[in-house]
Amino acid sequence: MLAYLRRLAPEYAITLISFEKSAHPDHELRAELCELGIEWRRLRYHKRPPVLSTLLDVLRGRRELIRATKQTGPPAILHVRSYVPALMASLARPRIGGKLLFDIRGFWVDERVEGGIWPAGGVLYRVAKRCERRFFAEADAIVTLTHASVPQIEAWTGGRPVPIEVIPTCVELERFEERPTRPDGPHVVWCGSIGTWYRFELSWRVAAACGMPLTVISREAEEAHRLLNGFPATISAVESRDVPQQLHAGDVGLCLIAASFSKLASTPTRFAEYLACGMPVVVMPGTGDLEALVQRHRVGAVLRSEDEDALATTAAAIRTLKEDPDLTDRCRRLARDRFDVQAGSAAYAALYRRLLV
Repeated sequence: MLAYLRRLAPEYAITLISFEKSAHPDHELRAELCELGIEWRRLRYHKRPPVLSTLLDVLRGRRELIRATKQTGPPAILHVRSYVPALMASLARPRIGGKLLFDIRGFWVDERVEGGIWPAGGVLYRVAKRCERRFFAEADAIVTLTHASVPQIEAWTGGRPVPIEVIPTCVELERFEERPTRPDGPHVVWCGSIGTWYRFELSWRVAAACGMPLTVISREAEEAHRLLNGFPATISAVESRDVPQQLHAGDVGLCLIAASFSKLASTPTRFAEYLACGMPVVVMPGTGDLEALVQRHRVGAVLRSEDEDALATTAAAIRTLKEDPDLTDRCRRLARDRFDVQAGSAAYAALYRRLLV
């Protein structure tokens, strides 16, 4: 979100309320936000005890919203990123007003169930679903990451003429462009998380089918070693800011995610980063717009099942793509056309202007 804020701050007065896990403030970030003219109200995030800590944070967030408006005046727009901030804003709006921009990062309630965090049909799920209906009913505008999620959102809004904008997860392309190829030839690359919905256990099978070495870039290095079952791989844990230096044009990126209802609204950041580097991507069906983008723009392959025939078909598709001299440029063009943070910021600014009319 910081990349968007840098580009929106010159045009809009912004107050940022965030919940941070660390008890130690980031003085460098605070100085940057201050220079941008953004007021940062930093609150401590609490994880335990489960549920109760979230409810307490919701109440603290509501209180902070009210405090902020006493100092700066009523907000024109309440831009909330995902469901828990939406609850804070929904509870505060009767006091402070403001148009609600509901910026979903996925179908969060169903993600909790499909990720095994909440029981299906349990009390938490039912209560959260009621809140979800309220958010979609109250929203003055909605942002979603994928076109695939729009029909479901339209159903939840009940046909109400609320603006629904698709703004996918964008990246600062200049951090990833112009990456060189590997001197020792292409690798299959897994970058990012490996648990919950991610099918990391398929990574080594894809690499083996493609006949390429496997590189894993993840903070969960020990779990990666365990799940690879002895398959040789280069595994490194790096900070997010250092990821661009670990990616190489011509490698093959993996975005292997289990298909589910909630994933219709998801766009993994790594997909855009791979493309920006000039890397084709292997995806699985059922995650947002990934399958459609890969097929329409010929920037990767779709792994449709876990059997050996499907792996062989995917590997053959990758080998064919790699023979195309335009492949790297085509990946980068798609990144520029769909995932450039400049375009994403412009889309947010246009939506802000629409709400302010």
